[in-house]
Amino acid sequence: MNTGDSLFVETELSLIRKHKQLLWDNKNEFIMIDLGRDIPVFKWFISNKSTWESYTVMHKTEWLLNQIAAAHKQFPDDSVKYMLTDVAKRMRNISKGGMISNGGYGYIVDKAIDLKDETYVIPNTTIRYLKNPYFIWEKGDFENKNDIYRTHLNGVINRGISEVNYELIKTTLIDYDLNEKKMNKTILKDATSLSLSTIKNYLNNYSELKQIYQSIKDNSGTAEQRKQKEYNSNKKRVA
Repeated sequence: MNTGDSLFVETELSLIRKHKQLLWDNKNEFIMIDLGRDIPVFKWFISNKSTWESYTVMHKTEWLLNQIAAAHKQFPDDSVKYMLTDVAKRMRNISKGGMISNGGYGYIVDKAIDLKDETYVIPNTTIRYLKNPYFIWEKGDFENKNDIYRTHLNGVINRGISEVNYELIKTTLIDYDLNEKKMNKTILKDATSLSLSTIKNYLNNYSELKQIYQSIKDNSGTAEQRKQKEYNSNKKRVA
């Protein structure tokens, strides 16, 4: 196949294939892996609760099967055919009117495979956290996989946000010009675009940030402010 890499679009399956060794090596520990950034992918979804009206069945079936086949043009034809046949069964279950026979679905599947190298697909979503299909589940957890995935993902995302906010606040403090106004929480809020409550929470919960903030606050301020501070301090000592 002479299809250029520029025509490839990632899918969840292609990412699993690309990171297979990493996923396999961590099957006992990681339920998912962080890809480090949002990866543009093509993803399809067919809800069993939806219904395709008879006048849309042919168009939707041909279009989606063509897209799925083209998104997996780097996969062997037999693997793509197995995938498309499974998708076609779900399409038939939600299609009204019996517009396409079993043989018709087979023809559309074969045609989609024949055209997959010429069909163009664009990403329609992104993936950053990739489920590990090789993860070894505890016997009692197997039935609740989706809930466990969701809980784990929410925890990973929240930890990721915390790390980003922590580094943003720390960097903003370290880079602050001490000759500017005396540092305060409002200035830090404006500089980071975080809410005031978020700034307060991080300064209260992370001792390193609190120490850096206090040091910057003590040593910042314009020359006039510093002079006034020194005057007030001397005045108090005299008094």
